Amino acid sequence: MDDLKENLIPNLHFAENDEEELAEEIGLPARPTIPSLLQRNSQINLLEKMDHSGEQNKLNELRNRKGTVRINQPKVTRQDKARPPDDEQEPFGESLMLLEFGENAPVEAIQWIMDKIRGRRVDGGMELMVRKEPLSKDSKTIIFHLSATHMKLLEIADDMGFMKRTKSGIIRNFNVACLDEFFYDENMALEDILTPADRQIIVKHALETIKAADDEHRIPGTKIILYHGQSIIQAAQSAELITNLYSLHDKRTLKELRHRWIKPTRVQPIDEIRDYFGESVGMYFSFLGFYTYALVVPTVFGFLQLGLSEETETVPFFCVFYVVWMKVFLELWKRKSSSHAYRWGTITMTNLDEPRPGYYGKLARDPITGKWTPQYPKWKTYVQMYCVTAPIIMLCMGIAAFVTIFQFYVEAYLAELFGPDAYILYLPSVVNAIYIAVSTLAYDRLATYLTDKENHRTQSQYERHRVNKLIVLEFVNNFLCLFYIAFILQDMKMLKTQLMMQLIVLQFLQNVFENLYPYLKKKVGLKIVRLFVKSNYEKLKLAHESYDEMGLRSLDEDDPRVVQNRKEAILEEYNTYDDYLELYIQFGYVVLFSSVAPLTAFWAILNNVIEIRLDAYKLCSFFKRPFARRTKNIGAWQLAFETLAVISILTNCGILYLSPHMRELGAGLTREAYTLTFLIIEHVLLGLTWFIYKAIPDTPHWVRVALAKAEHESRQALKREE
Repeated sequence: MDDLKENLIPNLHFAENDEEELAEEIGLPARPTIPSLLQRNSQINLLEKMDHSGEQNKLNELRNRKGTVRINQPKVTRQDKARPPDDEQEPFGESLMLLEFGENAPVEAIQWIMDKIRGRRVDGGMELMVRKEPLSKDSKTIIFHLSATHMKLLEIADDMGFMKRTKSGIIRNFNVACLDEFFYDENMALEDILTPADRQIIVKHALETIKAADDEHRIPGTKIILYHGQSIIQAAQSAELITNLYSLHDKRTLKELRHRWIKPTRVQPIDEIRDYFGESVGMYFSFLGFYTYALVVPTVFGFLQLGLSEETETVPFFCVFYVVWMKVFLELWKRKSSSHAYRWGTITMTNLDEPRPGYYGKLARDPITGKWTPQYPKWKTYVQMYCVTAPIIMLCMGIAAFVTIFQFYVEAYLAELFGPDAYILYLPSVVNAIYIAVSTLAYDRLATYLTDKENHRTQSQYERHRVNKLIVLEFVNNFLCLFYIAFILQDMKMLKTQLMMQLIVLQFLQNVFENLYPYLKKKVGLKIVRLFVKSNYEKLKLAHESYDEMGLRSLDEDDPRVVQNRKEAILEEYNTYDDYLELYIQFGYVVLFSSVAPLTAFWAILNNVIEIRLDAYKLCSFFKRPFARRTKNIGAWQLAFETLAVISILTNCGILYLSPHMRELGAGLTREAYTLTFLIIEHVLLGLTWFIYKAIPDTPHWVRVALAKAEHESRQALKREE
């Protein structure tokens, strides 16, 4: 109940002293401490325990910054600068990323890319550590494991603008030069500054920032053309030279997380989920839990309505109630996501105007940066959108309308044959629900294909247009039938039956498919691969010998990561896209017509309580480790849910307009006056939602205070430095 109060009840008053409120919310110490010389000495002592030779330079920089005697750095010769760093003596730590090349990838191309990955940053490399996976009789492709030292990861995190918590409790930009300030706990080690998800994001970013130089126009040994500033790894992926890029699970961390997460009696460990899977997955499960808690309120009112007599008219009450409830829920979620974004250091994120990996076009100079980048005429995108995508979407909507109307003809025909009370009359509704579940999968692929053809420049544009297509397709596919019953047939009893049938059957089928398929793929996938995929051992053996000459070492034959990779490589990939879509459809069933069937909230909350734990189990057991992705909210899905909320005002007012009880009350009015009355009611409800939007700030007060304090500290630090 405490969590429910925290999630659903807005802060109506704030502490008079902002410092007290901030300390209460984010754990500020009672007396903020100033980084001392002793603290910096403790940090240096910690670094001295590390035997990474590549981190000695950072140690010397910290000593210089402390004011001790300067340590002469070894002179770097031109020969050393041109050669990739030798990691023969470097201990290879966690495999942060795996690169799998195609079976026909030229050895020359692989050697060139490996030199880039291992090369010095001053030469365009990223100084990552590489180990190749040892060959076996079952090997089909060449796989490389990538890692990096802790200091290298921190250095890149500094460049990326990560935000981390400091000793004073404030979240601010990470600075490797002030490393000791980010040890807010005396028990922290150097590797504790970055989460497992952070390390994965950093290595992926490091790979993507390996750019082609002026004189590098082609990947050696291939026909893959490069332009100045292009990401070499992304170009290799697009041309399928690199066939797979993924991460292995950290079994120990995952086991601890799964133990706490799948227990139905425990609160979701959102921060631990974020630390391991990243902000995107953590934000989704937080939203799922918050939405499930919010459903408690309409569920309680739904059971109250069930206990009332049939003579009691409840439709007017529920029409107004759902309008208020959904707007309050969405506005409180914005506050919740802002709190997460601040604590996770993503609240100040902006979408960089970088071309996405799949963007293509003729090379031309960017008018802003002056770099050679792909340029695609905007008019071609608009032609694709309005002349190709729009007609296809309209055709899909027409098919959905035909299926909907045909269902009622079949029901009428069966009623004539078997009578109006026969159970077989439920068959068309069940078939329609199965059709909706199957077509959802097809629409997902169709939306992706059409958006690819439109060739949007940035990833944010791509995601927004893809979500918009899917919203239109799924809205028509799932809800057109209900609109037809409510406003054409005007049969509220049939509307209630159809609504409950679609909701229950659809949720059941989705849960079965999304859990059964990954389970079967894990259990039988490896056996199928061994039976039907031929080994390339002899071909790969020659390539491995050439990599040995480069100085690329192999993992030990008995390294557990080798066996782990063979098991995880065939697993299904997870993304939050399908799960958000499922919640979007469920939310539509709850708010659009639930004033005539209030128990839809109960079935939704029952499904979500089960799904939270099932999703936790399947994500920890049957899926590859997903790529962590930084985000500060749920993105385009926030607008999708808010759009449903606005449409629900229209549908609920329409149901109220058709309510027999309201018609009796308006019997003395003319048809025009009666209609005008409901138009006024509709606008009053829209005004109410606007008032709620203004009354509940998107960002909590303590977050605004914390951001202001962080900005103040940065200004003061800049003044001291000057």
